[in-house]
This record gives sequence, structure tokens and C-alpha cells, in this order.
Amino acid sequence: MSDSIFEVEHRPGEEIVLRFKSPKFWGLSDSTKQHLLAAQKETLLTLRSILDRAIEKTEEFEKPKGKKKTKIKVQ
Repeated sequence: MSDSIFEVEHRPGEEIVLRFKSPKFWGLSDSTKQHLLAAQKETLLTLRSILDRAIEKTEEFEKPKGKKKTKIKVQ
């Protein structure tokens, strides 16, 4: 059993599955626990960045595609 707070499952060409679990730190030193938590935090921050970008891309598709404005110089 892993001590990771989440599990990532991915097969090329398919979806990515994330499973979040409660962390278990049986018999690990405080220093090791701190490193594991820091690594998990960095991974979650990476996931946040990926989700933010996915949201931005989704919002781009939601914007109406209007005609471009043409500036006409009048004399």
C-alpha cells in the first residue's frame, strides 16, 4: 500500500484517473513525513496549474466568435 495521498492511472490514448486517499505515515521519521508532504503539495500545485489551463481553454471555446472589426479611414 502506498503512502501517497493520491494515485494517478493513465493509459496512452485514454483518460487520466486520479484517486485521492488519506495519507498513512506508519513508522516514518518526521523528516521523511515532511518531505512526502512537500512533494505531495508540489504535485497538487502542478495539478492546479493543469486545471487552470484546462479552464482557460474551455472558456476560449465559450466566447462568441464575432466578426473582426475593420477600421475604415474616412476623409
